[in-house]
Formats: sequence, structure tokens, C-alpha cells
Amino acid sequence: MKRVWVAAVVLAGTMAVVGCGTGATGQSTGNTASTATSTNSTSASQSSVSYPLTVKDQVGHSVTIPKQPVHIASTTEGTDEILTGLVPKKDIALVTAQASQPNFSNVASLVKGIPSMGAVSAEQVIAVHPDLVLMASYNQSGVVQQIEQAGSPVYEFANFNSMSEIEQNINILGKLVGEPTKAAQMVQMMQRKIGAVQKAVRGLPKPTVLDYGSYGYAAGNGTTIQNIITDAGGVNAAAKLNGWSAITTEEVVKLNPDVIIDTTDDAAFKQKLLSDPALQSVNAIKNHRVYILSGADLGSVSQYIYRAVEDVARVLHPHANVPTN
Repeated sequence: MKRVWVAAVVLAGTMAVVGCGTGATGQSTGNTASTATSTNSTSASQSSVSYPLTVKDQVGHSVTIPKQPVHIASTTEGTDEILTGLVPKKDIALVTAQASQPNFSNVASLVKGIPSMGAVSAEQVIAVHPDLVLMASYNQSGVVQQIEQAGSPVYEFANFNSMSEIEQNINILGKLVGEPTKAAQMVQMMQRKIGAVQKAVRGLPKPTVLDYGSYGYAAGNGTTIQNIITDAGGVNAAAKLNGWSAITTEEVVKLNPDVIIDTTDDAAFKQKLLSDPALQSVNAIKNHRVYILSGADLGSVSQYIYRAVEDVARVLHPHANVPTN
């Protein structure tokens, strides 16, 4: 469901917040050690936050948070997952409906009992009287304005398209809620886990990988999938495509990936691919290298994205000593 929603958002020409988009560089996390050193410096210089706090959000709006928030509404799944690692459960007033669904969320067990919301509704957000609202840039401006007029500060995130942007978002959210040190530690954990996978697959052959599902879209450059495949020791077969792009069966044949990956919520598509007469020349089909992976992991745009790197590395390099969570 989540990845079908991604395709619909791309088709509508808007920017989604579940790992798609075209604004990112598509770079791998690369030198994990040097990045971690930078994060240590950041945490040392931002060990405390003073309120009132005024910042610009990722769409350029000025946001003032009068005091450390203790009643926070999250309206994106990425911020659901990050938030649960930064503040006590009692400080979370609202999460998305997807947060409680294990097929799509890494925090289903952590958000039990927290009120949830499907489509973003200003009325539902206002009803929980939040002192901070976390939203995405694709939300209608009228909804944001309605919430702000009710007296709640709103921070809009726009960038969830690469590992570096996820790290940035974690640090931003840590500052907003007064927990910059926890945020820095979260980023370091994520980098450590990904670095361990990179080490395990270093020097091994790099199969070409296509992330492709029944909705007809493939993940190209400028997506978190690009980073995941690269860090897992593969090459994105769709790297020349821009963001999430619709492709035809003929284009799948031309790309000729060694491996095709899809998610658990789209599992029935695997058999359709394997039995499609038009795809029998594709290496992934010939060699039965079509894999169904955790949708919660592969679609993650939070600290849990390292799990997707582990998942993909294990199917690309089954004999490597890839760590598990």
C-alpha cells in the first residue's frame, strides 16, 4: 500500500516523504568513519537547546517553538519512527495509521495506544492540542495554515530522498524536541550498522539490482533505494532514471537486472514476474533471483533504513557475513 501511494504521489507531480523524489544526490554514505567524526563534533556543540526556539523549516517557513514540546503530533511515517527514538511515548500525541502496521512500520510495537490518523486532517491534529506538529511539504498549505491558526507550531519536512537527508532530518528533529545528543547518537548508530555491511561486502562482485513493483515504477537515482543498493554491494540497474519512474516490460528487459527486489505488501507480483513470457531473457528471471523483502525496511526513511541495507546485502551476497540488526 505504501509503495503504491508513492507511485500515485509521483504521478501527481508532488514530492512524497517515503523515500522517493528527485532532489537528492543519490550518493552512498561512503566513508562512515569520517561522517561519524563530524557527527561527534555536532553533538558536542549542540548538547542543549534553548527555548523559545525559532528555525526555518525545509520549505522556508519560520517556525517558533515556545518551550520544549511534550505533546507532539507526527503526520509522516518517517517522523513517527524517528520521534519514537528521541522522546518518551507519553510525549507523542499523534502518529500516522501506518505506524502501527508491521508491514510498513518498524515501530508498530512502540506506538500502541497512541492516537493515529490516516489522511492528514487539520481537525484531527488540532483535537490533540499539540505543542509541535511534524508535517511533510506535500500537505496542502491550507491544512498547515489551519493548524498554525489554532496555535500549534508546524515544521514541514521536504527531504527524505537519501541517507544524508535522513541523517539531517534526525538531527533537525532532535533539535526541535530538545534532544540533539540523542539524535547524534541515533545517526552514529545508523552509520555504524551500514558501515558494517559495507565492510562485509567489500571486494565482492556487484550484481545489478532493480527495485520494481506491480505499480509499474522503478527506483532510480535520487532515491533512498539507490543508496540502499549501493551500500549493500550492488549497482542500481535503474540508476540512469530520475527518481521514481514508470517503466515498461520492454524497459525491464533492456535493463536486464541480475536481481529484482520488491516488498512484502506486493508479494504476489513475484510469481507474475517469474511467469511472464516477455521477461524470460532477464537474468533475474532466468536465475530465479526475485526477492520479496520487508516493506517496513525497504520503505524506511528513518534510522531504521540500515535494516534495508542488511536485507538487500543478504540476498545479493548470501555467503557474506552480513550482520543482522
